[in-house]
Amino acid sequence: MTESYTILNLPEEERPRERLLTYGADRLSNVELIAILLGSGTQKESALRLAEKILTKCQDMEALDSKAVSGLSRLSRISLKSLKEIKGVGDAKAASILAAMELAKRVSFSQEPMKYKLNSPLKVADFVLGQMSWASVEEFVLLCLNTKKELISVHRMTKGTINYTVVHPRDVFKHCLDCGAHSVILVHNHPSGDVTPSQEDIHLTQRLKQVGDLVGIPVVDHLIVGGKRYYSFLEEGKLVD
Repeated sequence: MTESYTILNLPEEERPRERLLTYGADRLSNVELIAILLGSGTQKESALRLAEKILTKCQDMEALDSKAVSGLSRLSRISLKSLKEIKGVGDAKAASILAAMELAKRVSFSQEPMKYKLNSPLKVADFVLGQMSWASVEEFVLLCLNTKKELISVHRMTKGTINYTVVHPRDVFKHCLDCGAHSVILVHNHPSGDVTPSQEDIHLTQRLKQVGDLVGIPVVDHLIVGGKRYYSFLEEGKLVD
C-alpha cells in the first residue's frame, strides 16, 4: 500500500492553516503561506513540500538572472508554465498562486491615493517599484495628480508591448479629464531590467507631453522601472519640448 504524505500527518498545532487561525498570518513562514494557497499536496508529498519546491524554483530563476532579486520577489512574476514544470503542481494549484500574486499587486495599487504626495521622482519610484518592477510583460500606468501633487487616481492602460498605437494620447488624456487630474506622471516597466529608454519611449513621451501642454494637463515625468532601478525623464533633463 502506498504511503500518503499530508499535512494531516502533522500535529494539529503545526499545521499551517491551524497556525494561521491561532496566531495570525504574519506569524507564518513563506512556505506555510504558499502551502495554504495550494490547499493540498500529492499522494507522495505534502503541500509544505510542494511549497518548498515552488520557492526553490524561484531561487533557481534568481540564479539565472543577472538582477539581484529575492526568490520571493520572483514568485510575483512566475509564469503558469514555470509553475507547472514543478511535479505535483497542476492547473488548479498554479491558478491559486497566480491569482494570489495578482491580487497582491492590485491591493498595492488600490491603497487610498490621497495619502501619497508624489512631488519627486524618488517618491514615485518608491510607490511603483514594488508593483511594477517584476512584471513579466510591459505595463503602462497613469498616476493622476491634483494641484498639490497628491495622487488621485491610478489607471492601468495597457499590458503587453508598449508603443504609440497602444498608448494613444486620446485615451491617456480622456482618463485624466474624467478624474479631474491637474497633471499626470507616466510609468511603464521594462521586464528585461534595463531601464534605458528606447527611441520609441522617447518619442511617445515627447508626444504625450505636447498633447498634455495643449489640453492643460502637463506630463510632469515619465518613469521607466525594472528590477530595483528606475529612469526618470525629469531627472535626466529629457522632459523637453
